[in-house]
Amino acid sequence: MTDPRLAEDAAARLRALEPTSFVVEAPAGAGKTELLAQRTLRLLALADHPEEVVALTFTNKAATEMRDRILGSLEMAANGKRPGDEVPHRQLTYDLGRAVIARDRERGWQLLAHPGRLAVTTLDALCGRLARQMPCLSRFGAQPGIADDAAPHYRSAARRTLALLEDEGSDADTVAAALEFLDNDAGRLERLLVALLARRDQWLPHTVRSGDAGLRAEAEAALAALVGRDLATAADLIGPRDQEALLAGARYAAAQLAATRPDSPIVGMETREHPLTGDLADLPAWQALGQLLLTNDGRLRARLDVRQGFPPTPAGKAAKADLQEAIDALSAAAGDALAQLREAPAPVFGDAEWATVLNFSRLLNLATAQLWLAFQEAGAVDFAEVALRAITALGPEEAPTDLALALDYRIRHLLVDEFQDTSPTQARLIAGLTRGWEPGDGRSLFLVGDPMQSIYRFRKADVGLFLKIRDAGLGNLHPERLRLFRNNRSRPAVVEWVNRVFPAVFPAVDEPLHGAVRYAPCLATRPAEEDSGVSLHPLVSEPGSDGDRLEAETLLALIRATRRERPEADIAVLVRARSHLDGLVAALRREAPDLRFQAVDTEPLGGRQAIQDILSLTHALFHLADRVHWLAILRAPWCGLTLTDLHTLAGDDFDATVWQLAQDEARLARLTSDGRRRLAHLTGVLAAALAHRGRSHPRRWIEGSWRALGGEACLTAAADRQDVAALFALMDTLAAERRFIVGDLETEARTLFAPPDPAPEARGLQL
Repeated sequence: MTDPRLAEDAAARLRALEPTSFVVEAPAGAGKTELLAQRTLRLLALADHPEEVVALTFTNKAATEMRDRILGSLEMAANGKRPGDEVPHRQLTYDLGRAVIARDRERGWQLLAHPGRLAVTTLDALCGRLARQMPCLSRFGAQPGIADDAAPHYRSAARRTLALLEDEGSDADTVAAALEFLDNDAGRLERLLVALLARRDQWLPHTVRSGDAGLRAEAEAALAALVGRDLATAADLIGPRDQEALLAGARYAAAQLAATRPDSPIVGMETREHPLTGDLADLPAWQALGQLLLTNDGRLRARLDVRQGFPPTPAGKAAKADLQEAIDALSAAAGDALAQLREAPAPVFGDAEWATVLNFSRLLNLATAQLWLAFQEAGAVDFAEVALRAITALGPEEAPTDLALALDYRIRHLLVDEFQDTSPTQARLIAGLTRGWEPGDGRSLFLVGDPMQSIYRFRKADVGLFLKIRDAGLGNLHPERLRLFRNNRSRPAVVEWVNRVFPAVFPAVDEPLHGAVRYAPCLATRPAEEDSGVSLHPLVSEPGSDGDRLEAETLLALIRATRRERPEADIAVLVRARSHLDGLVAALRREAPDLRFQAVDTEPLGGRQAIQDILSLTHALFHLADRVHWLAILRAPWCGLTLTDLHTLAGDDFDATVWQLAQDEARLARLTSDGRRRLAHLTGVLAAALAHRGRSHPRRWIEGSWRALGGEACLTAAADRQDVAALFALMDTLAAERRFIVGDLETEARTLFAPPDPAPEARGLQL
């Protein structure tokens, strides 16, 4: 019997080709790229100019794939090569392509000769294009580059902001007040600023100005909404029936504590008769109940005593037993909800609290200004800055710029892929591009994605936006909701296992505020395969044992078994975090050198000895009193002092620097002859280097010293030379961006990784 959802899927795919607005939920492997290409072809066949149809993706790879898919369909249509009946979706694509070819000839577009007229690009590229078109309004002027990693710029801006403390005036007062609030912990404040600057597109529109009284009410309303959400959750989990026994026990405890601990919040429950609700007025009562039912660490009590108001009297024992039974009946989720409410703030700001909010708002604006200066010096910005400037170039809704008006005239159909990974700023941009669009005016917005697959939270993506726009629309547009069901990628055994297990893993309902998405089942369309499916290998490590090593050994055994049974099979090892592969990589290197593998950005260079030696040399050259790193370079291969000579040289004098001790003739005389010879070579090279400190480019200075010491001769493998070249290239980059600081160099070096194995046989095992 055919599943009716297949018919619903087919109908949704045909409906999605109509020139009206849709939001499409497409599960993994649903063929959404083909659907996007088909819709683009359908709209091109109706357009007066190909630039009227704009398709936006999140990555250059996805944009290239979609453009190639569209051009390939047009070439197939132009050549008249209609696919066979075994691929009906390709036949539909062919027919749509034929209609575009006819329109192309009619309008003289020559798309195949000028594929650049196809407006398929990334959201980031579109933002950059908008900012370039209005350099004055976007405030960019000359277009800057895009920083692959903007964290150093955030750190620079945070330090610049803290340095304002040395000035005079209101800026210094703002920084001083923020430090006072954080107990003068400058490091903590710097880290907070760095984290917030990375997300400034989320809070910049809401920064508070002291003269705007309405924002205090708005902020309090937002706080009340958050607390109200938690109250509603608690009221759902602990309903009136559950509360009967809980409130009876609370009234008894309150009556007992009224005499012994009148300041206890539980005392306020003595007269509470009616059930607690999700109303804000009930917050104190919920908090008092939480005080009674929870331990200090937020767990449901497993034992009540006189401290909670239950004396060892017959009445006290009976009341305690009844309440304990009611507590034991509560779910863990109910306990979590109570713990959340117990720590909830009052949904209003006191004057002192609001003054702190104002001060930190001013501080954040100062940090944003300092970030712009850091960007200007580096000649590079982050993606968030480009998006913010693009929105500025479009202008506000009540006063759109000429660019916004021109785009409103030019763009008639907007398609957005992977919409579940849209950030609030990108959603504002899409809203700006579709500003003034009305249903039925010939323009359409097409959003496609799968909220279950949202992966870009590190880029400030908010899957809640997908849910909100799906349910409430965007501006004047209320796209029709479509749902696809087919999974054309995985075998039935895999899909069936996921459909069975994931509903319990995902939330039960969609919750846009939390970004919580329920699981939606899909249908496998590929034929079954005998050995496909999901197998679990639970590992239980004994206390004190090495669980990571056990996991690595198990994985290695599975990989070897698969290689024996299916030598040609491709194997992938997926983990949640890069560091989770460390044990497996070490096991492969140590126990299975015959197994070649590819691992992208997995093996950090910062821990390799050649890199560590150069970093120690850098520290030593920049800071003569850095004892640890000076001792490290004396042990490095280019010097190689024995531990005995090292102790003779520096083991009993902690006041002088190692550099001073290395030139003390009396100490040198006590070294072995080999040690004196090795040390003489090092001091001769470094004396010449220190004489030129500050006079040459950092990379040339450090690399020249390293080579003169014999560092290059100590490299035995080609991979080591590649690693060292990457570190020196990083020095060039930092110097060009005017942020060559030894501490930053070491931090940035942690982001360097060994290149993947280029051997063809390594592609069969990917980590």
